[in-house]
Amino acid sequence: MATLQIRAAQSSDISKLVELEKQSFQTDQISRRSFAHFIRQAHCSLLIAEQDGVLAGYGLLLYRKGTQLARLYSIAVSQDFRGQGVARQLLAKLEKEAKSQFCIFLRLEVHVDNKAAIALYQSLGYRQVGKVKGYYGDGGDALRLEKAIHLHTMPGLHTRRFEQTTDFTCGPASLMMAMHKVDANYKMTASEELQIWREATTIFMTSGHGGCSGIGLALSAWRRGYAVTLYVNQQQAPFLRSVRDANKKTVIERVHDDFMAQAAGTDIEICYQAIDHNQLKQVTENGGAMVSLISTWRLNRNKAPHWVYITAYDEHSVAVTDPEYEREPWQSEMDFTDVPVANGAFLGMTQFGRERHSALLVIRKRS
Repeated sequence: MATLQIRAAQSSDISKLVELEKQSFQTDQISRRSFAHFIRQAHCSLLIAEQDGVLAGYGLLLYRKGTQLARLYSIAVSQDFRGQGVARQLLAKLEKEAKSQFCIFLRLEVHVDNKAAIALYQSLGYRQVGKVKGYYGDGGDALRLEKAIHLHTMPGLHTRRFEQTTDFTCGPASLMMAMHKVDANYKMTASEELQIWREATTIFMTSGHGGCSGIGLALSAWRRGYAVTLYVNQQQAPFLRSVRDANKKTVIERVHDDFMAQAAGTDIEICYQAIDHNQLKQVTENGGAMVSLISTWRLNRNKAPHWVYITAYDEHSVAVTDPEYEREPWQSEMDFTDVPVANGAFLGMTQFGRERHSALLVIRKRS
């Protein structure tokens, strides 16, 4: 029997890939255009297995830009090659590809009725981390599986994620996840999300709705009974350089000054220093929950300020849960939950704008 060959897919393989896709899946099929995109442009690994020039199967691995996360988007084996270990060989090669990209986790979704695939994944060390109702086009549920492909010291993750319900409430959504981590009885709701936004908004953006500042979010958490520490590297109102209109600048400064006056009457601790590894390590060891302001430029080329919830930290990586879901057709919630980012890359994300503004909110139980 000829040896199975595994290689990167090329444009000349697209027709065969489309045909295998039609044979393998009744719904959720990858289109010819998408295969072309993955081969020519996307940040991914698309491998095919073939024998004597005949397509035996393929596997598609997607990488989240700026992170250490890989996700198995699709894998298929031709009927003539099933039961011969093709999928296992493809997965082994894909895991090596993910390791070469310095990924820590490889994640995937699988139909609950696909018993053979589930058994294969489990035999290779994948474990269930969640379940999604109605995930597939046929209405079927999906199991979410994960495998650590690099040694790491992060504890079990699997955060209960709250997805922001508007384009402008990343701060409240992140803060709610942190408060829920500290107190499991805290209720995360859309009404609470908007209430926090009303309390904490201080920033006039160049267009659209205003956003939340670190001190505004700190006051919201304090009012709900939490002990709060805010690490911020500047005393003045944030993002003034990005606002040209003098009236807008005046509004920002007035709201910021009012927030600072309110904070003076609380036990909120404000530390004027940049975020560093020592802070992240100390907070993690002491059981606090963290919310950080970042620039998402390295993730999606968007320069807007954005709040995320930090779910774990170790000497190599920071795990981040993003309340926003960009909803590209090839993405899932797994691409935004407990996403590992290299420490150096994450600290680079925390320096926003020309003034390199940074803000980290630490939430603890009030003693």
